[in-house]
Parts: sequence; structure tokens; C-alpha cells
Amino acid sequence: MVHLENVFLKNVLLYLPTLKDVGRFAQVCKSCEEAINTIYVNPYELTIHHSFDEIIPLFPNLQTFYVRRCPERLYKISANDIPLIEIGEWSESLQPTQVFNTKWFCSKIRKLRMTDFFYMKDTIKHPEYFTQLQELVILNNNDLNIIIKLLKLPTLKKVIIFCGMKEFQELSELFDFNKYKQINFVIIFVLTEYSCKNTKLIEINYNQFINCKFYTRIFTNLTINLPSLPSLPYEKSYGYNQRDAIDTINNNEILNEIYINNDTIIKNNIYSALIKQIWKEYELNTIDLTKLYIHSGIINAQKQNLVIIIPPNLKSLKVFNCQSSIDISKCHLKEIQFRDYKGKPLEVNDDNLEVFEINSSQQVKWYHNGTLLKQDEIFLDANKITSFKITYSNHFINDLNNNTKTIVFKYNDKETILNKIQFFDFEGYYIDFSCVNKQIDFSEYPFDSINIQESHINNLKVNCNSMDLNNVECDNLIIDGICDNINFEDCKINSIRCNIINSLNYVSQ
Repeated sequence: MVHLENVFLKNVLLYLPTLKDVGRFAQVCKSCEEAINTIYVNPYELTIHHSFDEIIPLFPNLQTFYVRRCPERLYKISANDIPLIEIGEWSESLQPTQVFNTKWFCSKIRKLRMTDFFYMKDTIKHPEYFTQLQELVILNNNDLNIIIKLLKLPTLKKVIIFCGMKEFQELSELFDFNKYKQINFVIIFVLTEYSCKNTKLIEINYNQFINCKFYTRIFTNLTINLPSLPSLPYEKSYGYNQRDAIDTINNNEILNEIYINNDTIIKNNIYSALIKQIWKEYELNTIDLTKLYIHSGIINAQKQNLVIIIPPNLKSLKVFNCQSSIDISKCHLKEIQFRDYKGKPLEVNDDNLEVFEINSSQQVKWYHNGTLLKQDEIFLDANKITSFKITYSNHFINDLNNNTKTIVFKYNDKETILNKIQFFDFEGYYIDFSCVNKQIDFSEYPFDSINIQESHINNLKVNCNSMDLNNVECDNLIIDGICDNINFEDCKINSIRCNIINSLNYVSQ
């Protein structure tokens, strides 16, 4: 039990940002003081705020000195007691430092992580000084000359490289991986700015690299069989977020691609996934992703006669400009967004559904609590669903030739049936729709705003702060509570019953 307490306290200690915090931590109890005296590595952020000479004396058992920032210059006397060094997230991307030009400092570095913020040409001028370097992580850095010099160091045991397929091909042409058998290489293909601009696929024979393990964040017809790897803990802290790269892509240039992007880990699963570069010429007709632990995905594919099978644990799915077919029949999604989808009919299970949006002229098979509804019907449980938007309803809701499009709207235990839906937009406390109905009762749902267009309703009962009716015929309109504002445009209302209306406007064209 004491051992577990010590481990827990050390984990807390590692994330204390300043020496003042460490001092307060030491005063809590004797166990906290013991954690400071026995920890092998200093807290990760201390070098951002304090000099080496201030930090090292406080940790008598220090074996690894974790560095995120160095002064512009260090004197050798300052490092007499410095143990092996691990360079973590470098916090001074714009500040020059001379410490990497000193042999005494570089010779103590055991682990080094380099990003594009780590300007190699200016920062590392003497790779041969790294005489104890064992582990190297390269994130999004393309200075091949210095990278190759570091890779040739005899002390290296493990190297992790994040790069695009094109970048790896360039590196492999200059560096013989097989020659350095003592090094375990991990190559992770990611979406880079360079790969966004270069859509020509690079064919790689992975088997020729005997000491390399390949993983992918970009699923193409050349990487589809490679294992996927969730984001490593330090990636996000380095600012290496592929969503930023994706946001810079011009959709008009890559309409025939699918992306995959991983951001963070939730219980060792991929939180966000995006598939990239499944071309029209992709040879296979099925992509089965059911073995991947993906939590959310974005798909953009132009290959017809291709079926992408989505894993059942998926929580969120967004599909844009897609002519391929998406199979979500085994999924119980929380969020579904389909825009310009031209694949086969979707099968939607609404057990966990919270957000649903589609603007595509495709059929939808709707399963409510595991039961397939009628061909012209979908079920909107407003107790769970917070956003629900559809258009193109003339070709929507299960049957292309049926004109009685129906939405069953449920709130609390009350169900209201809306018939002949032309469009429907529901988000939070706002609703906008067009229908033909004998009776609609929204009195239990606390709408803030209701907008009804091009509709014929016999009896309409609502409870809202604001209402806009455009070209609506209604025999009886009942408004519960206080309504701040009502606007009628080209409407025919036979009778209105209400408590209080602060503002009533009527316009006739």
C-alpha cells in the first residue's frame, strides 16, 4: 500500500510546474517529501521556469533530467551534476540556443524529440556530439541531412518517425535502414501538408525493410493493410494536430479522396479517424473497418461501387461529397452528418442518436429501438435528440415514390405525428418545417422559436417565445403561456386562442 502511495505521489509531482509548487508539495506530509527525495526524473515543466542549478539540488536521486527549455548559453560547471538528459516538448521554438553546439551537453542526451519547431540547421550543427543518444523521435521534420547523420549514431536503439509516404520514400533512398540492425525503427504514416498537395500515390515494398515496423494514419489502397496506431501522448503537446492540416485542404482538389486522422486516445482507442486517398481507380469493392477501434470519422470518397463498412463502436460519423456506399447497419451512432451522399440507402439505428443531419437525395431505413419503421416514417425522440435536419424529402425517408413522409416527434411521453414533410430542421429549442397535418401539439416542448412554412394544419397548439408562419393555413391556433412575438406572412388563420402576445405582425403579399 505504501508503495502504491509513493507511485501516486510521484505522478502528481511530475506535473507540478514550478519550484514553489514543489515546495508546497513537500510540506503536505512526510510521504510527499519522500517522493521528492526518491524520484528519478524531475517534473516536466520546471526547466521552463527555472535554471538547471535551481532544480537539480532538490532531487538527490535524479537519474534523468527532463528538459523543455535551455538558457541561450550554459557553462560546463553548471552541468557537473546533470545526469542523462531527455529532451521533451521544446518550449522555445523561436529562441536560439547554443547548448546543442556544446559537446558536454549533447553527450548527456539519451532521448531526443524533434518537431518542425526544432530548427535543425540552426540548433543541431554537430550530430556527432550525441554520443549517448538511444531514442530519437522525429515529428514532421524534413531536414534529411541532419536526420541521416543522427540515424547513423552507433548508440541508437529506437527511432520513431512520423512522416508522409513521399517523405519516407525520399529518406529511404538516402539511408539504408537494413544496414543498422541494432535500431528498431517505427514508421508512422501521417497526413502532412506535403501529402495534401501531392496526390500521386507512392508504392512501397514494406517487406524490404527488415527492422522497420509500419503503422498508418492515412488509409490508402497502399496502406489499407497496415495496422493503425492511436496517437502517442506527446503528439498533441507538440502541436502536431492533423485536423489543422485537413482544414487547409481545398475540397475541390481532393473530392476523390478519403482521409483518416487520429487525435487523442480514449481508453487506448482512436478518438477521431479520417481515411485518405481511396481513388476512383481503387481496385477493391469493399473496405472493412470493423476491426479498428475508431470513435469518430470523416469520409470523402468518389469511387462508385465501393462499400465502406463502419465499425460498430463508432460514435460520430461525418460524410461529405461521397459516391461510395457507407454501411452503418451495425452502428449505434450518437452523431450522423451526411452531405452530398450518393451511395446506397442508409440504415440508421436511433438507440443512442443525438445529432442527425442529411441533405442528400437518398433513402434512409430507420430503426427505432431495433425495429424497422414503415417505409415513410422516422422517429424523432426529442428527449435524446438535440439536432435533426433533413432536406430533399421528396426523395427521402425510406421510399422514393411515397408522398406521405412522416416524422413522429416525441417529447416526454407525448407523441406528435407530422405528415407530408417537405423539410425539417430541429435544433435545441428551435424548429422549422413544412407539413400537412390535421393536428399538431407542441405544447409540452419549451420551444424558443417555431417557424412553419408552406403548410396546412387543422389544429396547431404550441408553447414558444417566438413564432413565424409563412404561407400557412390553420383552422385553430392555440398558444399557451406568454409569446413575445408572432409574425404572419400570407397566412390564413381562422381562430387564435392565447394568453399573452406582446407583438403581433401580419404581412400579406
